[in-house]
Amino acid sequence: MYIPSRTSLPVLLGEESPHSTAMASGEKLEGKQLKGGSISIRPIPDECWTRVLGNLEATELSTCSVSCLRFSRLSDHPELWQALLRSDFCASLTHRAMLLAWMAMHHHFHPRQLYIFKRREHLLDLEIARADLCQRYEQAREQDRKQRRLRALNYFLVRVIHCLLCISVLASSILLWLKLKDAVTMSYYLIFSPVLGFESVFFIAASMTFLIYFQRSSTGWTFYWNRLQGTVRWFILFTSPCEGFLVLFFAGAALPLLAATLEEDLPVPWPSLRVLPPFLAVWLGTGCFAFSVLRRRQCSSSCIGSCLFLWCPLAAFSTLLFSRLTVWPWLSPMVMMLPLLLVTCMLILFSSFLTIASFWLGWRGSRDWMEYATTTLLAILAFLLPMLTVEITLVCYLKGLSFFALYQSCLPLKPNGLGAPHLDRLPNRYRRHDLHSDTELLLPQP
Repeated sequence: MYIPSRTSLPVLLGEESPHSTAMASGEKLEGKQLKGGSISIRPIPDECWTRVLGNLEATELSTCSVSCLRFSRLSDHPELWQALLRSDFCASLTHRAMLLAWMAMHHHFHPRQLYIFKRREHLLDLEIARADLCQRYEQAREQDRKQRRLRALNYFLVRVIHCLLCISVLASSILLWLKLKDAVTMSYYLIFSPVLGFESVFFIAASMTFLIYFQRSSTGWTFYWNRLQGTVRWFILFTSPCEGFLVLFFAGAALPLLAATLEEDLPVPWPSLRVLPPFLAVWLGTGCFAFSVLRRRQCSSSCIGSCLFLWCPLAAFSTLLFSRLTVWPWLSPMVMMLPLLLVTCMLILFSSFLTIASFWLGWRGSRDWMEYATTTLLAILAFLLPMLTVEITLVCYLKGLSFFALYQSCLPLKPNGLGAPHLDRLPNRYRRHDLHSDTELLLPQP
Protein backbone atom coordinates (compact mmCIF):
# COMPACT_ATOMS: atom_id res chain seq x y z
CA MET A 1 0.00 0.00 0.00
CA TYR A 2 1.47 3.32 -1.03
CA ILE A 3 1.27 6.21 1.47
CA PRO A 4 2.10 9.65 0.11
CA SER A 5 4.30 12.09 1.90
CA ARG A 6 1.44 14.50 2.57
CA THR A 7 -1.29 12.57 4.31
CA SER A 8 -3.65 14.65 6.36
CA LEU A 9 -3.88 13.81 10.08
CA PRO A 10 -7.71 14.01 10.21
CA VAL A 11 -7.92 11.28 7.54
CA LEU A 12 -5.67 8.99 9.58
CA LEU A 13 -7.71 9.64 12.71
CA GLY A 14 -11.03 9.05 10.94
CA GLU A 15 -12.28 12.62 11.37
CA GLU A 16 -14.29 14.58 8.80
CA SER A 17 -12.34 15.65 5.71
CA PRO A 18 -13.11 16.62 2.11
CA HIS A 19 -12.57 13.00 1.07
CA SER A 20 -14.53 11.27 3.85
CA THR A 21 -17.84 11.34 1.92
CA ALA A 22 -16.49 8.97 -0.67
CA MET A 23 -15.37 6.61 2.09
CA ALA A 24 -18.81 6.75 3.71
CA SER A 25 -20.56 5.76 0.38
CA GLY A 26 -18.57 2.53 0.29
CA GLU A 27 -16.49 3.51 -2.74
CA LYS A 28 -13.18 1.70 -3.02
CA LEU A 29 -10.50 4.37 -2.64
CA GLU A 30 -7.35 2.32 -2.23
CA GLY A 31 -4.85 3.55 -4.73
CA LYS A 32 -7.34 6.03 -6.22
CA GLN A 33 -6.09 9.44 -7.09
CA LEU A 34 -8.23 12.09 -5.40
CA LYS A 35 -8.56 15.75 -6.02
CA GLY A 36 -5.68 17.64 -4.48
CA GLY A 37 -2.93 15.15 -5.35
CA SER A 38 -3.29 12.90 -2.21
CA ILE A 39 -4.31 9.29 -1.75
CA SER A 40 -6.75 8.39 1.00
CA ILE A 41 -6.44 5.21 3.13
CA ARG A 42 -8.73 3.49 5.52
CA PRO A 43 -8.74 4.90 9.13
CA ILE A 44 -6.65 2.92 11.71
CA PRO A 45 -8.91 1.10 14.21
CA ASP A 46 -9.05 2.08 17.89
CA GLU A 47 -7.49 -1.21 18.97
CA CYS A 48 -4.37 -0.45 16.95
CA TRP A 49 -4.12 3.05 18.36
CA THR A 50 -4.60 1.67 21.86
CA ARG A 51 -1.76 -0.76 21.21
CA VAL A 52 0.42 2.14 20.00
CA LEU A 53 -0.49 4.42 22.92
CA GLY A 54 0.32 1.61 25.33
CA ASN A 55 4.01 2.01 24.47
CA LEU A 56 4.15 5.67 25.53
CA GLU A 57 5.18 7.19 28.83
CA ALA A 58 2.74 9.10 31.00
CA THR A 59 3.98 12.52 29.87
CA GLU A 60 3.86 11.49 26.20
CA LEU A 61 0.38 10.06 26.64
CA SER A 62 -0.80 13.29 28.23
CA THR A 63 0.67 15.27 25.34
CA CYS A 64 -1.14 13.10 22.79
CA SER A 65 -4.44 13.57 24.64
CA VAL A 66 -4.50 17.27 23.76
CA SER A 67 -3.70 16.80 20.06
CA CYS A 68 -7.19 15.82 18.88
CA LEU A 69 -10.54 14.56 20.10
CA ARG A 70 -9.93 10.96 19.15
CA PHE A 71 -6.60 10.80 20.98
CA SER A 72 -8.19 12.48 23.96
CA ARG A 73 -10.80 9.73 24.05
CA LEU A 74 -8.28 6.92 23.49
CA SER A 75 -5.75 8.22 26.04
CA ASP A 76 -8.35 8.04 28.80
CA HIS A 77 -8.63 4.29 28.40
CA PRO A 78 -8.33 2.75 31.93
CA GLU A 79 -6.09 -0.10 30.80
CA LEU A 80 -3.42 2.35 29.62
CA TRP A 81 -3.16 4.07 32.98
CA GLN A 82 -3.36 0.80 34.91
CA ALA A 83 -0.46 -0.50 32.85
CA LEU A 84 1.48 2.71 33.60
CA LEU A 85 0.72 2.32 37.31
CA ARG A 86 2.03 -1.24 37.28
CA SER A 87 5.15 -0.41 35.28
CA ASP A 88 6.13 2.81 37.11
CA PHE A 89 5.30 2.00 40.74
CA CYS A 90 5.92 -1.76 41.05
CA ALA A 91 9.55 -2.53 41.87
CA SER A 92 8.79 -5.99 43.27
CA LEU A 93 6.00 -8.48 43.71
CA THR A 94 5.25 -7.03 47.13
CA HIS A 95 4.82 -3.56 45.67
CA ARG A 96 2.63 -5.01 42.93
CA ALA A 97 0.32 -6.69 45.44
CA MET A 98 0.11 -3.52 47.55
CA LEU A 99 -0.63 -1.44 44.44
CA LEU A 100 -3.40 -3.77 43.29
CA ALA A 101 -4.96 -3.69 46.73
CA TRP A 102 -4.71 0.10 46.79
CA MET A 103 -6.33 0.36 43.32
CA ALA A 104 -9.09 -1.97 44.42
CA MET A 105 -9.79 0.23 47.43
CA HIS A 106 -10.05 3.29 45.18
CA HIS A 107 -11.83 1.71 42.22
CA HIS A 108 -14.33 4.56 42.05
CA PHE A 109 -11.52 6.87 40.87
CA HIS A 110 -10.25 6.88 37.31
CA PRO A 111 -6.82 5.21 36.95
CA ARG A 112 -5.50 8.46 35.48
CA GLN A 113 -6.38 10.28 38.70
CA LEU A 114 -4.74 7.49 40.70
CA TYR A 115 -1.60 7.78 38.56
CA ILE A 116 -1.49 11.54 39.12
CA PHE A 117 -1.81 11.02 42.87
CA LYS A 118 0.87 8.35 42.88
CA ARG A 119 3.20 10.47 40.77
CA ARG A 120 2.84 13.46 43.09
CA GLU A 121 3.46 11.22 46.05
CA HIS A 122 6.51 9.78 44.30
CA LEU A 123 7.87 13.25 43.47
CA LEU A 124 7.39 14.29 47.08
CA ASP A 125 9.29 11.19 48.22
CA LEU A 126 12.04 12.03 45.74
CA GLU A 127 12.33 15.55 47.11
CA ILE A 128 12.50 14.21 50.66
CA ALA A 129 15.10 11.63 49.63
CA ARG A 130 17.10 14.27 47.77
CA ALA A 131 17.03 16.59 50.78
CA ASP A 132 18.03 13.71 53.07
CA LEU A 133 20.86 12.78 50.71
CA CYS A 134 22.12 16.36 50.68
CA GLN A 135 21.94 16.47 54.45
CA ARG A 136 23.83 13.19 54.75
CA TYR A 137 26.44 14.49 52.32
CA GLU A 138 26.95 17.63 54.39
CA GLN A 139 27.14 15.55 57.55
CA ALA A 140 29.71 13.27 55.93
CA ARG A 141 31.79 16.26 54.86
CA GLU A 142 31.57 17.78 58.33
CA GLN A 143 32.50 14.43 59.87
CA ASP A 144 35.48 14.17 57.55
CA ARG A 145 36.61 17.67 58.51
CA LYS A 146 36.26 16.78 62.18
CA GLN A 147 38.25 13.59 61.66
CA ARG A 148 41.08 15.53 59.99
CA ARG A 149 41.14 18.10 62.79
CA LEU A 150 41.07 15.34 65.41
CA ARG A 151 43.95 13.47 63.77
CA ALA A 152 46.02 16.66 63.62
CA LEU A 153 45.20 17.47 67.25
CA ASN A 154 46.05 13.98 68.52
CA TYR A 155 49.23 14.00 66.45
CA PHE A 156 50.27 17.22 68.16
CA LEU A 157 49.24 16.09 71.65
CA VAL A 158 50.99 12.71 71.42
CA ARG A 159 53.67 12.47 68.76
CA VAL A 160 54.90 16.06 68.70
CA ILE A 161 54.87 16.35 72.50
CA HIS A 162 56.84 13.11 72.88
CA CYS A 163 59.41 14.17 70.28
CA LEU A 164 59.82 17.57 71.92
CA LEU A 165 60.26 15.90 75.31
CA CYS A 166 63.02 13.63 74.04
CA ILE A 167 64.81 16.43 72.21
CA SER A 168 64.60 18.85 75.15
CA VAL A 169 65.83 16.27 77.68
CA LEU A 170 68.71 15.30 75.40
CA ALA A 171 69.73 18.92 74.85
CA SER A 172 69.54 19.79 78.56
CA SER A 173 71.50 16.68 79.53
CA ILE A 174 74.27 17.55 77.06
CA LEU A 175 74.46 21.12 78.35
CA LEU A 176 74.48 19.90 81.96
CA TRP A 177 77.32 17.48 81.18
CA LEU A 178 79.32 20.28 79.59
CA LYS A 179 78.61 22.42 82.64
CA LEU A 180 79.85 19.72 85.01
CA LYS A 181 82.99 19.25 82.89
CA ASP A 182 83.61 23.03 83.05
CA ALA A 183 83.52 23.15 79.27
CA VAL A 184 80.93 25.93 79.24
CA THR A 185 80.13 28.71 81.65
CA MET A 186 76.42 29.39 81.51
CA SER A 187 73.65 29.71 84.03
CA TYR A 188 71.34 26.86 84.88
CA TYR A 189 68.48 28.79 83.34
CA LEU A 190 70.13 28.41 79.94
CA ILE A 191 70.99 24.79 80.62
CA PHE A 192 67.38 23.94 81.43
CA SER A 193 65.94 26.26 78.76
CA PRO A 194 65.12 23.37 76.31
CA VAL A 195 63.04 21.64 78.98
CA LEU A 196 61.45 24.95 79.98
CA GLY A 197 60.51 25.53 76.34
CA PHE A 198 58.98 22.07 76.24
CA GLU A 199 56.97 22.90 79.36
CA SER A 200 55.63 26.03 77.64
CA VAL A 201 54.47 23.98 74.64
CA PHE A 202 53.02 21.36 76.97
CA PHE A 203 51.03 23.96 78.89
CA ILE A 204 49.65 25.30 75.59
CA ALA A 205 48.53 21.76 74.71
CA ALA A 206 47.05 21.40 78.21
CA SER A 207 45.12 24.65 77.75
CA MET A 208 43.66 23.31 74.50
CA THR A 209 42.63 20.08 76.27
CA PHE A 210 41.01 21.97 79.14
CA LEU A 211 39.16 24.19 76.64
CA ILE A 212 37.76 21.15 74.85
CA TYR A 213 36.79 19.64 78.22
CA PHE A 214 34.81 22.70 79.31
CA GLN A 215 33.12 22.92 75.86
CA ARG A 216 32.25 19.22 75.72
CA SER A 217 28.55 19.80 76.56
CA SER A 218 27.97 21.39 73.13
CA THR A 219 27.33 19.18 70.13
CA GLY A 220 30.43 20.09 68.15
CA TRP A 221 32.97 19.57 70.95
CA THR A 222 31.64 16.25 72.29
CA PHE A 223 33.09 14.49 69.25
CA TYR A 224 36.59 15.85 69.99
CA TRP A 225 36.52 15.13 73.72
CA ASN A 226 35.38 11.51 73.37
CA ARG A 227 38.22 10.76 70.92
CA LEU A 228 40.98 12.95 72.34
CA GLN A 229 44.30 11.46 73.43
CA GLY A 230 47.19 12.62 75.56
CA THR A 231 48.39 12.83 79.14
CA VAL A 232 46.26 15.83 80.10
CA ARG A 233 43.01 14.08 79.21
CA TRP A 234 44.15 11.11 81.30
CA PHE A 235 44.75 13.39 84.28
CA ILE A 236 41.32 14.99 83.89
CA LEU A 237 39.56 11.62 83.65
CA PHE A 238 41.25 9.97 86.61
CA THR A 239 41.37 13.01 88.88
CA SER A 240 39.34 16.14 88.24
CA PRO A 241 39.99 19.35 86.28
CA CYS A 242 41.13 21.25 89.36
CA GLU A 243 43.30 18.43 90.73
CA GLY A 244 44.74 17.69 87.30
CA PHE A 245 45.67 21.35 86.88
CA LEU A 246 47.38 21.37 90.29
CA VAL A 247 49.35 18.22 89.49
CA LEU A 248 50.54 19.66 86.19
CA PHE A 249 51.33 23.03 87.76
CA PHE A 250 53.42 21.59 90.59
CA ALA A 251 55.19 19.14 88.29
CA GLY A 252 56.01 21.94 85.85
CA ALA A 253 57.20 24.29 88.64
CA ALA A 254 59.81 21.82 89.91
CA LEU A 255 62.39 22.49 87.18
CA PRO A 256 62.29 26.34 87.33
CA LEU A 257 62.58 26.12 91.10
CA LEU A 258 65.54 23.77 90.72
CA ALA A 259 67.30 26.20 88.37
CA ALA A 260 66.62 29.10 90.76
CA THR A 261 67.92 27.02 93.68
CA LEU A 262 71.13 26.10 91.87
CA GLU A 263 71.65 29.74 90.94
CA GLU A 264 70.91 30.73 94.58
CA ASP A 265 68.20 33.15 93.50
CA LEU A 266 65.68 31.89 96.09
CA PRO A 267 66.39 33.29 99.55
CA VAL A 268 65.45 30.63 102.11
CA PRO A 269 65.49 31.58 105.81
CA TRP A 270 66.98 28.20 106.74
CA PRO A 271 70.31 27.55 105.01
CA SER A 272 70.03 23.82 105.57
CA LEU A 273 66.76 23.77 103.63
CA ARG A 274 67.86 25.85 100.64
CA VAL A 275 67.04 22.95 98.28
CA LEU A 276 63.51 22.57 99.65
CA PRO A 277 61.44 24.45 96.94
CA PRO A 278 61.88 22.01 94.01
CA PHE A 279 61.32 19.00 96.24
CA LEU A 280 58.28 20.64 97.77
CA ALA A 281 56.78 21.13 94.30
CA VAL A 282 57.32 17.44 93.47
CA TRP A 283 55.80 16.33 96.79
CA LEU A 284 52.77 18.57 96.36
CA GLY A 285 52.11 17.22 92.86
CA THR A 286 52.43 13.63 94.04
CA GLY A 287 50.21 14.35 97.05
CA CYS A 288 47.48 15.88 94.89
CA PHE A 289 47.43 12.84 92.63
CA ALA A 290 47.39 10.41 95.58
CA PHE A 291 44.59 12.37 97.27
CA SER A 292 42.53 12.31 94.09
CA VAL A 293 42.95 8.55 93.68
CA LEU A 294 41.98 7.94 97.30
CA ARG A 295 39.01 10.29 97.04
CA ARG A 296 37.61 8.62 93.95
CA ARG A 297 38.55 5.11 95.09
CA GLN A 298 39.32 4.08 91.54
CA CYS A 299 41.95 1.41 91.10
CA SER A 300 42.11 0.93 87.37
CA SER A 301 45.11 -0.60 85.64
CA SER A 302 46.41 2.78 84.46
CA CYS A 303 46.17 4.25 87.98
CA ILE A 304 47.96 1.27 89.53
CA GLY A 305 50.63 1.29 86.83
CA SER A 306 51.26 5.02 87.15
CA CYS A 307 51.46 4.77 90.95
CA LEU A 308 53.85 1.80 90.91
CA PHE A 309 56.10 2.92 88.08
CA LEU A 310 55.97 6.71 88.28
CA TRP A 311 54.60 8.44 91.34
CA CYS A 312 55.76 6.14 94.15
CA PRO A 313 59.36 5.76 92.84
CA LEU A 314 59.53 9.48 92.11
CA ALA A 315 58.35 10.39 95.59
CA ALA A 316 60.70 7.87 97.23
CA PHE A 317 63.70 9.02 95.18
CA SER A 318 63.00 12.70 95.85
CA THR A 319 62.67 12.02 99.57
CA LEU A 320 65.95 10.08 99.71
CA LEU A 321 67.75 12.71 97.63
CA PHE A 322 66.48 15.51 99.85
CA SER A 323 67.61 13.55 102.93
CA ARG A 324 71.09 13.10 101.45
CA LEU A 325 71.37 16.80 100.61
CA THR A 326 70.16 18.06 104.00
CA VAL A 327 69.91 15.88 107.11
CA TRP A 328 71.47 12.57 106.02
CA PRO A 329 74.60 13.31 103.97
CA TRP A 330 76.15 9.87 104.62
CA LEU A 331 73.31 8.09 102.85
CA SER A 332 74.64 5.64 100.28
CA PRO A 333 74.08 6.62 96.63
CA MET A 334 73.03 3.05 95.93
CA VAL A 335 70.23 3.30 98.48
CA MET A 336 69.21 6.70 97.11
CA MET A 337 68.96 5.42 93.52
CA LEU A 338 67.42 2.11 94.53
CA PRO A 339 63.74 3.06 93.69
CA LEU A 340 64.64 4.19 90.19
CA LEU A 341 66.88 1.17 89.59
CA LEU A 342 64.16 -1.24 90.71
CA VAL A 343 61.54 0.38 88.50
CA THR A 344 63.84 0.42 85.47
CA CYS A 345 64.81 -3.23 85.93
CA MET A 346 61.17 -4.24 86.35
CA LEU A 347 60.21 -2.36 83.18
CA ILE A 348 63.06 -3.99 81.26
CA LEU A 349 62.04 -7.47 82.43
CA PHE A 350 58.35 -6.88 81.69
CA SER A 351 59.07 -5.35 78.29
CA SER A 352 61.44 -8.20 77.44
CA PHE A 353 58.71 -10.72 78.28
CA LEU A 354 56.24 -8.80 76.11
CA THR A 355 58.76 -8.69 73.28
CA ILE A 356 59.46 -12.42 73.38
CA ALA A 357 55.76 -13.31 73.61
CA SER A 358 54.87 -10.89 70.80
CA PHE A 359 57.61 -12.24 68.55
CA TRP A 360 56.35 -15.77 69.19
CA LEU A 361 52.78 -14.78 68.33
CA GLY A 362 54.03 -12.92 65.26
CA TRP A 363 56.01 -15.94 64.18
CA ARG A 364 52.77 -17.93 64.41
CA GLY A 365 51.30 -15.70 61.71
CA SER A 366 49.91 -12.53 63.34
CA ARG A 367 51.47 -9.48 61.73
CA ASP A 368 50.07 -7.06 64.31
CA TRP A 369 51.90 -8.84 67.12
CA MET A 370 55.13 -8.69 65.12
CA GLU A 371 54.78 -4.91 64.79
CA TYR A 372 54.00 -4.62 68.52
CA ALA A 373 57.08 -6.70 69.36
CA THR A 374 59.26 -4.49 67.17
CA THR A 375 57.93 -1.34 68.83
CA THR A 376 58.51 -2.78 72.32
CA LEU A 377 62.05 -3.82 71.44
CA LEU A 378 62.81 -0.34 70.13
CA ALA A 379 61.45 1.13 73.39
CA ILE A 380 63.78 -1.13 75.38
CA LEU A 381 66.83 -0.26 73.29
CA ALA A 382 66.14 3.45 72.91
CA PHE A 383 64.71 4.32 76.33
CA LEU A 384 64.99 1.73 79.11
CA LEU A 385 68.58 0.56 78.59
CA PRO A 386 69.96 4.13 78.27
CA MET A 387 68.02 5.07 81.41
CA LEU A 388 69.53 2.14 83.31
CA THR A 389 72.99 3.11 82.06
CA VAL A 390 72.52 6.70 83.22
CA GLU A 391 71.36 5.56 86.66
CA ILE A 392 74.31 3.20 87.10
CA THR A 393 76.69 5.91 85.91
CA LEU A 394 75.22 8.37 88.40
CA VAL A 395 75.66 5.89 91.24
CA CYS A 396 79.27 5.30 90.26
CA TYR A 397 79.90 9.04 89.97
CA LEU A 398 78.46 9.69 93.43
CA LYS A 399 80.52 6.85 94.93
CA GLY A 400 83.67 8.31 93.39
CA LEU A 401 84.16 5.53 90.89
CA SER A 402 84.79 5.82 87.20
CA PHE A 403 84.28 3.44 84.36
CA PHE A 404 88.03 3.35 83.84
CA ALA A 405 88.58 2.16 87.41
CA LEU A 406 85.84 -0.48 87.01
CA TYR A 407 87.41 -1.59 83.77
CA GLN A 408 90.85 -1.91 85.41
CA SER A 409 89.42 -3.82 88.37
CA CYS A 410 87.91 -6.41 86.02
CA LEU A 411 91.15 -7.01 84.09
CA PRO A 412 93.36 -9.93 85.21
CA LEU A 413 96.98 -9.37 86.14
CA LYS A 414 99.26 -10.90 83.53
CA PRO A 415 103.01 -10.54 82.99
CA ASN A 416 104.58 -8.56 80.22
CA GLY A 417 106.46 -10.03 77.31
CA LEU A 418 109.87 -10.06 79.17
CA GLY A 419 108.61 -12.31 81.94
CA ALA A 420 108.73 -9.67 84.67
CA PRO A 421 105.40 -8.92 86.40
CA HIS A 422 103.96 -5.69 85.11
CA LEU A 423 101.33 -4.92 87.74
CA ASP A 424 100.85 -1.25 87.07
CA ARG A 425 98.79 -0.94 83.89
CA LEU A 426 97.71 2.64 84.52
CA PRO A 427 98.76 5.34 82.09
CA ASN A 428 101.49 7.78 82.95
CA ARG A 429 99.10 10.49 84.08
CA TYR A 430 97.86 8.26 86.94
CA ARG A 431 101.33 7.27 88.23
CA ARG A 432 103.24 8.91 91.00
CA HIS A 433 106.26 10.76 89.64
CA ASP A 434 108.19 10.97 92.92
CA LEU A 435 110.77 8.26 93.47
CA HIS A 436 110.82 8.45 97.25
CA SER A 437 109.35 5.59 99.25
CA ASP A 438 106.60 6.02 101.79
CA THR A 439 108.52 3.85 104.22
CA GLU A 440 110.50 6.89 105.37
CA LEU A 441 107.34 8.27 106.92
CA LEU A 442 107.23 5.29 109.32
CA LEU A 443 110.59 6.13 110.83
CA PRO A 444 110.64 8.25 114.01
CA GLN A 445 111.29 11.89 113.38
CA PRO A 446 114.45 13.31 114.92
